[in-house]
Formats: sequence, C-alpha cells, structure tokens
Amino acid sequence: MHKNHITIDLGLPSVELLDQSTQGNTLVLRVMARAKRRRCPRCGQRTEQIHQYHRQYKQDCSLGRQRVMLELVKRRFRCPRCGKVFTEPDEACGWRRRSTRRFRAHLAQEARWQTVKRVAGKEGVSEALVRRAFRVEAQARLAASRARTPRLLGLDEFAVAKGQRYQTVLCDLEEHSVLEVVAGRGLDTTQRALDALPDAEGVEAVVMDMHEPYRQAVHMACPRAEVVADKYHVIRQVTQAMDQVRLRLQRQETKGRKHVLHRKRRLLLKGQEALSYQEREALEALFGAYPEMGRAWHLKEAFRAWYHCPDRRTAARALDQWEREALQQGPKEFGRLSYMLTQWREEILNYFDHRVTNGFVEGKNNRIKVIMRTGYGYRNMANLRLRILMTNPDHLYAAGALLHTS
Repeated sequence: MHKNHITIDLGLPSVELLDQSTQGNTLVLRVMARAKRRRCPRCGQRTEQIHQYHRQYKQDCSLGRQRVMLELVKRRFRCPRCGKVFTEPDEACGWRRRSTRRFRAHLAQEARWQTVKRVAGKEGVSEALVRRAFRVEAQARLAASRARTPRLLGLDEFAVAKGQRYQTVLCDLEEHSVLEVVAGRGLDTTQRALDALPDAEGVEAVVMDMHEPYRQAVHMACPRAEVVADKYHVIRQVTQAMDQVRLRLQRQETKGRKHVLHRKRRLLLKGQEALSYQEREALEALFGAYPEMGRAWHLKEAFRAWYHCPDRRTAARALDQWEREALQQGPKEFGRLSYMLTQWREEILNYFDHRVTNGFVEGKNNRIKVIMRTGYGYRNMANLRLRILMTNPDHLYAAGALLHTS
C-alpha cells in the first residue's frame, strides 16, 4: 500500500481505466469503454466480435495544476450477420470531439466570468473551442428558459453604446433570471418577444418603465396581464420635478449665493427616514431661506410615503389628494406630472395589487454594463446576448440540458 498516494474517482462511468502514466506536466490515462457488446447500426444485431483497435487522445479537466489527457482505446466491431464494420460510439466525448463533455462544460462555466482569451490561455486550448463550448451551453440554457412562462415579468432596455443600439431584456421576477434579450425597444420587437413565450396568456403582471411601446406590446401579446409602472421610475419623475425647482431657484440667486442650493442637492434627494439630526437642522435652515424649496421637498417625501398605503382603494384616494395639493399649492414644476398621473394612473395603482418592482431588472442592467466593460465592448450582439443569458442561476436548468451533445 502506498502511504503517499490517494485514490480519486475518475468520474466517467462509461469508461474503465486501463493504465496511467505521466508525461511532463500531463497525466495520461488509458481508458476503454465498459460496454462489451455493441449494436450494429445497419441491422441492429448486437456483437462482441472486434475487428481492430485504434487510439485517440482526448483532453479532460485538469487535476489541480496537472493537465489530464485520456488515451481512449476505441474498438471497431464486425457484425456477424451483415458483415458491416463500425466504430463504437464515444459516450464520454461525443462524435468527433477531442475533449470530454465535462471539459467543454467546464470551459463554458469559466467563460461566464472571464474573457475567452484568458480561459483559452489558462486551459491550454484554442479560443475557438472556448467560444464553441460557451455557445453550446448558452443555447441549452436558452432552450430551457423558453420552456417556461413567468407569472411576473419584467421589461427594461439598456444601451450597448451611450444613446445607441438599444436592447430589450425580459426577466422572470420570481426566479430572478433573464428569459430573452432582443434588439430594439419598439412595439414590433417587444411583441414578437412576448409572443414567443410558451403561454403568453399565463403572465399575470408585467413591470416596466413608462415606455408606451412596451405597454401596447403587452396589451396585444399578453391580454390578461396587468401592466405595473415601476415604482422607481415613478418616484424618479417626482424627484426630478423637485430638482427642477432647485435649479430654477439656483439660477435666480445672486452670484455669491449660486452654490448654496447646488451643495444641498444630495441632501435634498436623501430620504427623510435616512436623515441625521444635523441634516434635518440643515434642511430646516434651507427651507427657511427658500420656502418654495421646502414645499417641493415635502411633496416629494409625501409621494414616497404614499407607496406605503395598505390597499389600492386607499392609495387611489391618497393619490387624488396628493395630486390636488401638488397642482394647486406646489411649485409649477410639479404641474408637469399631471400627464404621468393621468395617462399612467391605472398602471401606477396596479402596484398595490401585485407589490412588485423592477429592482432585479435594474440590477441586471448594471451587471450587463460590467459584462460589456469586461469584454471591452461587443460588436456581435449575438455573443452579448449569450453572455447575458449565462448569468442566470444554475439551479434553473436541468443538468441534462447543460451537458448535451454538441
């Protein structure tokens, strides 16, 4: 018994180990298929009659810092019934593959978080192999995601370049996963993506920013779904109205006082519940000098508190009251919110029926920006789409979908 050795399971149930040797930094394992009989592809007769042997070398996952190569002893059988000579199948690697299935799955997993060039250099393989392995696994994930329809769906767009080439991302808000990424953010593009869902009528709610083409696409493709205006985007409109008041008052100040309001911008945007005692005193002093700024800030905080209403009926009454106060007593900048509160009123109130937001989608958009920075930009949108789909959690997909033949 060797006291300085350990035994490790090969992890390839379809083959058996015949011998092993070391060549430099490479561990060579001579293996052969366990099956003793094979079925003739012409007549279906099972046979054990071996015509000849030949060897093939396949790369496998490294063992620590040591590369592993499989010296696969493949057999050619002769059928006694029809005389056909055929080569046995390769369950571990696949037809005409120079690497094992699990090694290609490993390359795809590594490429999820690193560039293709880095993974290829680290594993000692070609960049083409890494790209192919990544594409195969990503397509398997896409096929798995298309087999289900979410109950709660999130829609949002992101720009590949600033202000250019918008893409629309569809997310499952319950499973926290990306379902699809499509080019553009128009009505036709979004409707086609929604029509591709296996059961579009099974969607109960769709959360989005207040983008009219998205709303029209949902009404046509998912007629039973309720559109929910995303809480963050609604509050942002109110916050921007308050900031417009600050900018107007700032422009009206004399030269020596123009920076007073500018320096308080971050404090004004901060939520009331997060203010310290000193910050509250600073705001009171500011509102004493600028009463209109104080009215704008209190309207902003009242709208944020409005989202804590217990039910839709209470929220509808409170929204009417807030709107009257904002339009009659508030600064003129708040009058611009009347369009949003009129045209998107039902969608804003739908929040109290579902209590969902697009927070996950916004976070995913930040992740997408990191992916684009890591890859120094993407010219091929198909590759970017696959990269985004590969950020989904592994538990959403069956192992068989990931380790399929390529």
